[in-house]
Amino acid sequence: MFGRLKRTGIAVAITLSALPSHATTLADALAQAYQTNPQILAQQAALRATDEGVISARANLLPTLTQTLSISKTNNLNLPSQSILTGAPTRKATTFWNHNTELTIQLFDGGADRLGVEAARMSVLAGRQALRELEQIILFNTVQAFMNVRRDQQFVRLAQNNVRVLGEQVRAAKDRFAVGEVTRTDVAQAEARLAAARSQLETNRGNLRLSESAYTAVVGTPPRDLRNPPPAPVLPSSAAKAEAVALRKHPRVMQAQFNAKAAELTAESTTKNRHPQVFGSVDYDFGARAGSGELSTDELTARIVGQWTLYQGGRLDSNRRRDVALLQQALSNVQQSGYLTRQGLRDAYTTWQVASASIQSNRQQVRAAQVAFDGVREEAKLGARTTLDALDAEQELLSARSQLVTAIRDQYVAQYQVLAEMGLLTAEHLGLGVPIYNPDVNAAASNRHQLGILGDKRIKLFDKLKKRKGN
Repeated sequence: MFGRLKRTGIAVAITLSALPSHATTLADALAQAYQTNPQILAQQAALRATDEGVISARANLLPTLTQTLSISKTNNLNLPSQSILTGAPTRKATTFWNHNTELTIQLFDGGADRLGVEAARMSVLAGRQALRELEQIILFNTVQAFMNVRRDQQFVRLAQNNVRVLGEQVRAAKDRFAVGEVTRTDVAQAEARLAAARSQLETNRGNLRLSESAYTAVVGTPPRDLRNPPPAPVLPSSAAKAEAVALRKHPRVMQAQFNAKAAELTAESTTKNRHPQVFGSVDYDFGARAGSGELSTDELTARIVGQWTLYQGGRLDSNRRRDVALLQQALSNVQQSGYLTRQGLRDAYTTWQVASASIQSNRQQVRAAQVAFDGVREEAKLGARTTLDALDAEQELLSARSQLVTAIRDQYVAQYQVLAEMGLLTAEHLGLGVPIYNPDVNAAASNRHQLGILGDKRIKLFDKLKKRKGN
């Protein structure tokens, strides 16, 4: 149904190499922001750190191999301190060394560690959605900054033209005053409007510098020769259709769902903290007295140890109550994420519709204001209109043009905001033609480093046993 959503209009018709080196398209800005924005890079690093949580949790299911080397000195205090015959001291410190190698593996813990691994995986998936949400924020900020710069550039051009037109009217008023056609009041009115126009021009230039600064902050380089933006994304025909997509795909909703699943698994794991734990170990211990050629200790021991935690001062029950409360919080966050997504989508969709509807009216207003200004200006030259009438008509024309510029900008930005609220404002969906960060690469590399062949087989064996038991 929404196959057309993939055709967002971002694809560039010509290659970047064919463009002037100083020109920037919206696709250029989006690609550069995605690849270089430090917030995205930081979130990618944070996700790689989250990946290690799975490794740490899964380590409890894998064997532990330790080696211990100890050296000690022993004095036998039962011997006399001096020889009776010679008076020479007879106590001698004996040095012993010992080397111990122990292999320990967990055999049973009620499934708590397995649940911990699954909870860590859910946290990783939630972290991936957090990265997607930040990516959407950065790309939307880029679109907004791009269009703000273009809007303010047009405001500056309109203000410059306004200063030029008012300058001509001041000169015309002075000429007419010199021949007695108007009064000093008419000249003063024109000069006041010119001064206000010059002030507005400086204000618009300041706003442009602020927009350029915001653009630089999100994209990484100052804006240069921003090209006309491409056609905006094709959106669903109704807010209800867009909302249905948003509730399925928005990273805000998906992140909350994964966090809730992680909290559920953690709470389930904590309920098993009173279950027995069984460990198996193989211990090889050998040692000797220093200087001796024979081992005084040479033992190989295999053991199975069962351990029950019966009481920890209330910590076990407290941990369970804490994790149940965190699960309740996570479930509430899922519900809240749905509310926020619906509200954000409908607000953005309404803004888009309002801006779209106002553009046509603004264009008609500009045409009418232009005709009115031209007519009033000619009538003022003939004395049928006052200077103030001409100044007011010029101000109405400027206002109409400014409103049209604002409406076009608002419509374009609102369309991308709808796309973001649907969860589709990503580099991959926009087809920016840049390498897409793949979190699976880091996760796979970490797994290879931890598991190897034997570890991987053991994890698969545990999975098979779990399925047989119906867990």
